[in-house]
Amino acid sequence: MINAVIIDDEVKSRETIREMLRIYCANVEVVAQAGDVKSGILAIRKHNPDLILLDIRMPDGTGFDLLRQLPGLESKVVFITAYEEYAIKAFKFSALDYVLKPIDPDELKAAIDKADVSIKKENISDRISTFFQHYNSDTPPQKKQIALRNAESIYRVAIDDIVSYEADKNYTLFHLCNGEKILVSHSIKEYDDILLSMNFIRLHQSYSINLKHLKRYDKEENEAVMSDNSKIPVSHRRKEELMRLLMSI
Repeated sequence: MINAVIIDDEVKSRETIREMLRIYCANVEVVAQAGDVKSGILAIRKHNPDLILLDIRMPDGTGFDLLRQLPGLESKVVFITAYEEYAIKAFKFSALDYVLKPIDPDELKAAIDKADVSIKKENISDRISTFFQHYNSDTPPQKKQIALRNAESIYRVAIDDIVSYEADKNYTLFHLCNGEKILVSHSIKEYDDILLSMNFIRLHQSYSINLKHLKRYDKEENEAVMSDNSKIPVSHRRKEELMRLLMSI
């Protein structure tokens, strides 16, 4: 029997997963459920489950944040998420399973079957370490891509081609070096979770930039002038950090 913890911020989603497991995966026993990162960590520490079914986007952080706070984790992790742009290629490369919402029962069962085989054979903490090595590796940014999705299309964009991105209410607007703009229906914080470790910096509550495309910092106007000649405001709180980075180059 596989002991599992479900971590998802939506009650309906948690109940759907639990019911699917009951119907299609008789070898899984759900020992706990949680709705955010904090309660998820407590549930994992209490139950030490064989399997964690983990959402990515939660009110107090991401599934990545949860994993980073659990070094040495020995549980198998299956991401269940509606947001495929979260480094799915890295998930596959590191053999961490994922199931996209809306959940297909066959896909869920396949992920559980794979977990069942690997739980006793693999050192899961090593697999998670491998995931973050690839997720935040020193591979040149131009060789990395990110999927940007809106209602009409999914764009494969080289990270090196992103000049900046900005918050637009609950959306994020990406500015590319060829002048193209892509509006996606996720918050700026979600992309900061991915990109701030890849030579990007948040300059303002609403703006993050790719340092590769920074031409100069205008101290008088307190603006960052980018390679596309756009001007990004710099908050007073971020000014010192930007100056420190520029002086260190």
